[in-house]
Amino acid sequence: MKVILYLSLLFGYIYEDSDSLIVYNDTLNICGNHGYAIKVHISDNAQLVIRQATGAPDSTGWLHLFAPLITIDDSSSIEGSGKGYRGGYMNSHPWGYGPGGGSAGGVSGGAGGGGAYGGNGGTGGDYYGGAGGTPYGDPTDTIVQMGSGGGAGRLSVVISNGGHGGAALSLRGSLVQLISSLVKNSGQNGETGAGLEASGGGAGGGVIIWADTVMMHTATIEAAGGNGGDAAFGGGGGGSGGRIKILFSSSLDTSGVTYQVQGGTGGIGDPGLPGSTDGDTGTIHIDIFTGINEMVSVGGLIFHVQPNPTRGTVDITTKAAPLTIKIFDIAGRLVNSLYLVDERETVDLSNLRGGVYFMSVGNSPTKPYKIVLLD
Repeated sequence: MKVILYLSLLFGYIYEDSDSLIVYNDTLNICGNHGYAIKVHISDNAQLVIRQATGAPDSTGWLHLFAPLITIDDSSSIEGSGKGYRGGYMNSHPWGYGPGGGSAGGVSGGAGGGGAYGGNGGTGGDYYGGAGGTPYGDPTDTIVQMGSGGGAGRLSVVISNGGHGGAALSLRGSLVQLISSLVKNSGQNGETGAGLEASGGGAGGGVIIWADTVMMHTATIEAAGGNGGDAAFGGGGGGSGGRIKILFSSSLDTSGVTYQVQGGTGGIGDPGLPGSTDGDTGTIHIDIFTGINEMVSVGGLIFHVQPNPTRGTVDITTKAAPLTIKIFDIAGRLVNSLYLVDERETVDLSNLRGGVYFMSVGNSPTKPYKIVLLD
């Protein structure tokens, strides 16, 4: 078994193997998928810092932690602010990166703020201000995405760089605990534009905490939009707030929890010119597993099933059609068989009684997808 062990005699330590990740009073730069057989414990003023996205496809900017037990406590934190899609920069790429990237200012204009995942980014000031980015993603699925970058401020050429969006963070386990801790995934503020035209703020990122039991006491989760920059002419638009999702199947225990998904404020410009605008407020979604519209794997094939729970009909989307799907009751008895011809079909299940059922490919309900029918 490969063990990576770093010791610091004065400040703390970092320990990682296939079973556990332990960070005590130290800082660890980390990104990508990390799974552990036993636990993740970030304690005593420790910090996980998500690596910055570079603009290339799939180039960091996100962190997915998987373990039966995940604990962030004792004034520890996860830092992902400004680590998502980067803002517009230079003349080669003045628009913000990401699906909701803010537009650059025109021949003279403050840039638009990054859109999220949560809402619209604000528009830039001046007569040729850039448009704010637009929302993307689904507030009720199990996917988490990075915040988009703000556009660059321009006076014919780029003179201020856009703010980066917030990172994407996923914590998934049987028990996830945030005790006296902080998760920061906000967008970065736009730059002041050399006194002329300012850039847009980055959008807040995405945070998903997904567990059987979620316990959060005296904790703060931030996914706010970055502010637009100030300038003599056109201020930058504010970035949109991001998205926070808390998903649980057994229990949710919270006290003293603060969620921050406000949009960034538009920057200040010449009062005689059109002004910039604020970014939209982001979204917060708290639900049990059965209330989630998610991409699911059935027999190794990918489906999108919604709504769930349902009172009789569901929409099933798959690129694997034509295909037969079998539905079993909670006792393992086959109760229905569906033959999907098109990539998207509406299926009527009203002939089944209310209760829990399982979709599977083939005759066995091994690794099925749970669906709940309401009376």
